Amino acid sequence: MPKPWRVLDSRINFRDRFLSHRMDRCETPHGVIVEPYHVIELPNWVNMVPVTGDGQVLMIREYRHGIGEVVLGLPSGTVDPGETDPLGTAKRELAEETGAEAPYWVQTGQMFPNAATMNNTCFSFLAVGAEVTGETSFDEAEDIETVPVPLVELYERLLKRDLRMTAMHLVGLHEAGLYILTSGDPKVAGLKDILAPLYSPT
Repeated sequence: MPKPWRVLDSRINFRDRFLSHRMDRCETPHGVIVEPYHVIELPNWVNMVPVTGDGQVLMIREYRHGIGEVVLGLPSGTVDPGETDPLGTAKRELAEETGAEAPYWVQTGQMFPNAATMNNTCFSFLAVGAEVTGETSFDEAEDIETVPVPLVELYERLLKRDLRMTAMHLVGLHEAGLYILTSGDPKVAGLKDILAPLYSPT
């Protein structure tokens, strides 16, 4: 069975309020020295699939500078310093980015965005009964458009591999869909009726 590497030395090469770049000197269980091994230290992330009472998913459209494009995605964000509950972060981010809140939430997944070089965890949620009840509150550099998409249309596109978006958002959609289809949760029974024919076509 594989065993962890031993860290012989570690130093922070760069740090600001967004991330840290760590450089490790490691020894594998077979005595191989690996240096430098670069690790990006990041805060945890959240994303959510917010479904309204009439079967719309509140997606967002936002500019992403890494690829230099405006892309469709899920409401999402970073767990801020002092926040210890990812669900609380998800509720805050949904309100800030869309002005919505939801009465029923369930965590559908927990994953490592890139376990080889990043140390953070991403938490995915399903929010049922989402409703816009307030104003958005964007960060200084944010410019976000809320895009309601019918649940059935969104998952049709997902299953056709017709959605081009952040990988963690695609995973979040898949996990929400699997929860809806397999959990037996009565709170999502109506959503299951919508999605089941897509996954089991006759």
